Amino acid sequence: MISDSSWGRRHLPVNAWWKGDPAERFWLEITNRQDIGHDLLAPKVNDSGADYWSYSLVQYARPGDFVLHWDKNHGPGIVGYSRVVGEPFSSTITWQSRGTYGRQRTASGPEPAWQAPLGGYQRLKVPLNQERLRALEPAIRRVRALLAASVEGPIYFPFAISENRPVRAAQGYLTKWPRALVEAIPVLSELHQSAASEPYESESSTRIRASGRKPSSSGYGRQQNTARRRAVERYAVDLVMNHYESLSYEVADVGDRCPWDVTARRDGTELHIEVKGSTTEREVIDLTEGEVRHAEDSSTCLIVIDRIEIDSELHCSAGRWRVWQNWTPARDALVPTAYRYPLPNGGISGPPSG
Repeated sequence: MISDSSWGRRHLPVNAWWKGDPAERFWLEITNRQDIGHDLLAPKVNDSGADYWSYSLVQYARPGDFVLHWDKNHGPGIVGYSRVVGEPFSSTITWQSRGTYGRQRTASGPEPAWQAPLGGYQRLKVPLNQERLRALEPAIRRVRALLAASVEGPIYFPFAISENRPVRAAQGYLTKWPRALVEAIPVLSELHQSAASEPYESESSTRIRASGRKPSSSGYGRQQNTARRRAVERYAVDLVMNHYESLSYEVADVGDRCPWDVTARRDGTELHIEVKGSTTEREVIDLTEGEVRHAEDSSTCLIVIDRIEIDSELHCSAGRWRVWQNWTPARDALVPTAYRYPLPNGGISGPPSG
């Protein structure tokens, strides 16, 4: 079996190999608890009174990170994911006789614990069960081999790999899920797009990918090239306007002055249409606060046109349509990807003196 031999040694500091790489923001909780997605919660020490890597990792989860959930009770397999919504803190845990948090242990009183709050739980459209996981074993092995070659020390990989048994969840409560593993598993495309923390993904944003190559410039999120992005957006809006004109609507492009893109009127009825266009296959879209508030307050139609083809001359064609009538985004499903920060007092005027 491939193993990290130093895991579980008494008082061994965690090897935080992901620090300094904002793209490495994923974890896997392995549990049989019933309230999946509520929080991360683990004792500070194991039965021997020693630090245990899988419990100590809870301290390293940060707001905005994503936690995948391996449910031992149903499947087993990965059933969904949540977001970390607050800093980890010292807490207490009370073990139950059935080992609610993943191990057999007699009932006990409150013990010191690490806790991190979670929110925005989303079930995967296609759970990653054992059968699907084992079909992906070659890709999982490649990711682990590439990561192990680039990192000194334990990597806290989420799966146990051996020559005698199929791939399976690691023994532990919380493990580090490498970014490359998100990219290697097709059913996690929704998570991949949700985790985009910048308008586009630069070539330096990912330490390692499933292929071992640097990412291409297209990525997910907005296009790096402003003219290319605008061409795709213009194409999608024009498609929508032409379609509604063919249905005898009077249409107007209002995206420069309203928190929606197209107004369509017919027989005294007015439709507000939010349009999103993309060259990639989208399971996640970017929204502004204005777009969200408008959809909450007014009836809005969401139209997403993805898989748009674009050539070197910025001519667009094709595209897959999907429509959501009377669309209202769920607040608890929104993923923050940027912050607005009020500058504090005390900034020094002029360039630094050196």
